[in-house]
Amino acid sequence: MIRRFVAGTAMATGLALALTGCLGEAKEKAGEAGGAIKMSAAQMLGKAAEKTGQNDTFKTDMTVDSKLQQGAMKMRTVMETRLRPEVAMKMNVDPMTVAGQNIPGYEARLIGSTMYLNMPALASANGGKPWSRISLNDMGGQMGGLNLGKMLDQAKQQSPAEQTRMFTASKDVREVGTETVGGVKTRHFTGTVTPQEALAKLDPENRKAMESLFQQIGGKAYAFDLWVGDDDLPRKVITTMDTSMGQVTSTAIYSDFGKPVNVVAPPEAKVGDFKMPSMN
Repeated sequence: MIRRFVAGTAMATGLALALTGCLGEAKEKAGEAGGAIKMSAAQMLGKAAEKTGQNDTFKTDMTVDSKLQQGAMKMRTVMETRLRPEVAMKMNVDPMTVAGQNIPGYEARLIGSTMYLNMPALASANGGKPWSRISLNDMGGQMGGLNLGKMLDQAKQQSPAEQTRMFTASKDVREVGTETVGGVKTRHFTGTVTPQEALAKLDPENRKAMESLFQQIGGKAYAFDLWVGDDDLPRKVITTMDTSMGQVTSTAIYSDFGKPVNVVAPPEAKVGDFKMPSMN
């Protein structure tokens, strides 16, 4: 039961992070625009990618609605992320259902390669402490076919900047209007892109990591909508991707760019080390 619970949580957390780019080491080089007819929209996205790459912190309010072969999954997560000098994140996840299994809400903190989870269901496996400490490096094994450590390593190659940069590869990206998102006036862009086109916009290191991710999930062409503020920062992103596991739609609303994010480990007295139960 605990193994299935952790595997379901890993799928919900890891897949969402990987597909929405909520962790990462942002680069500062923007992608080049392509195609004279779509130049204006593509250049705008490239400028947004460059500006976003200059920010080390941001907040994300993310909803993922998936129709997977294992069953439907819908989750809402609010995250505060710091990219440098060390990747850190604090995350609150609302109660959700994964493949018909109810999973209560939980809090997670990521500091480097260590994740702290406040999940009552794990207390029996960590000495009864409210917080469970999980080393993503030690957890390198497979959980129901999902390697959480590897997936999060791949997710770290993404950020709103990298995601926006990949959108510049779209051959049909266009501006469709203006809207206000979170009190910020934005320009709305829409388009589609294939994994092959998107990967071509990344540097070799990130391209290799993302190529492995697309292969792992069987990602195909996906549609996107992007809202960019007058400050050239992405404020909202909706993506819909068909994968070998099913269709995944994610909505991310970004705010608080550049504001301090301080993530600290829970008090040691309240932390127990979680060990994955044996399959035998």
